[in-house]
Amino acid sequence: MRPLALKWRISLLVALVLLAVIAIISVVVYVELREALTIVAPDAARYTSHEMREFLGLLVGLGGTMVVVGAILSTLIVLWGLRPIRRTAARLRGITERNLGSEDFAGVRAPAELRPFISALSETLARLNGVLRQQRQFTADASHELRTPLALAKSTLQAARLRGRTQAEYERAIDETLGDLDRMEHLMSQLLVLARLDESGDGPEFAEVPLDAVLARVVADHAAKAAERGGALRLAPMPPVRIRGSEDLLGRLFGNLVENAVIHGPRGGTVRITLSEEADGRRVVCVHDEGGAIPAEALPQLFDRFYRLDASRARTTGGTGLGLAIARGIALRHGGGIEITSSPATGTRVRVSLPSG
Repeated sequence: MRPLALKWRISLLVALVLLAVIAIISVVVYVELREALTIVAPDAARYTSHEMREFLGLLVGLGGTMVVVGAILSTLIVLWGLRPIRRTAARLRGITERNLGSEDFAGVRAPAELRPFISALSETLARLNGVLRQQRQFTADASHELRTPLALAKSTLQAARLRGRTQAEYERAIDETLGDLDRMEHLMSQLLVLARLDESGDGPEFAEVPLDAVLARVVADHAAKAAERGGALRLAPMPPVRIRGSEDLLGRLFGNLVENAVIHGPRGGTVRITLSEEADGRRVVCVHDEGGAIPAEALPQLFDRFYRLDASRARTTGGTGLGLAIARGIALRHGGGIEITSSPATGTRVRVSLPSG
């Protein structure tokens, strides 16, 4: 059985309240008046009884009329009070993905009790529009980034087929194609991580993680790449430190930071990784390279998805513009934060702050 509409429930409640009030008043007045008449005219019992029956009928008629009128008036008042909700519902029915960002409820006149509801609804739609806009941009960027290595691989193979080539030229074409496919595979892996970080549901289960061991493993994994560029990785001595989190995600977080420092830092430079503790118990990991050539105006955009200072180097470095975005997402998932500073005098420093528990 479907529940009654709000307007009918309020009307029924008003009618019952009026009926109860009128009944109580009628009984009290009837009893008091009967006693008064009995005292004034004790010998006129028949007359008193007749008058009291007429008075009782008058009370019943008047009470019934008041109940009906009260119910009608309460229904009209409720309908009038619910007009902002009906207008808001009409606007909601007209919202699509095309006009979601332009819909404004500021013109809806509503009583004070309904304003928080309309305000919360407007804020919810604004957040939804932001998410949809971000998803559309993300989809467009991802499509472009995936199409680029495919186009490069296709053009390389097509060029190799135009005429007869030496074995060395074929091998070079195959190596370039494999490099493009590796880049696409890396990009898809990064996109999968971002998709998981964007999920509102539960992520990987957190446990006690040896942060010092995670950093040591990251340094070992990237030492060869640093050596290829004539540089080195230096992990400062640190005591055993355990925090609560995901070992896999933390490894990816610091792996991305170290890889960025090795690739984008100066050739032959040293990348230093330090771990310290703040006064409030938070753990701070700093990844420092000797570059410092990032313009100040570009710093706020470094954590944006697919942002690259030099897009022309994407094929040579294998960069996707997602490493720092993933690093920020992982830091936020762990209740931490991340920031970056850069200057020619001090180099580039990425600072990650994580809660200890």
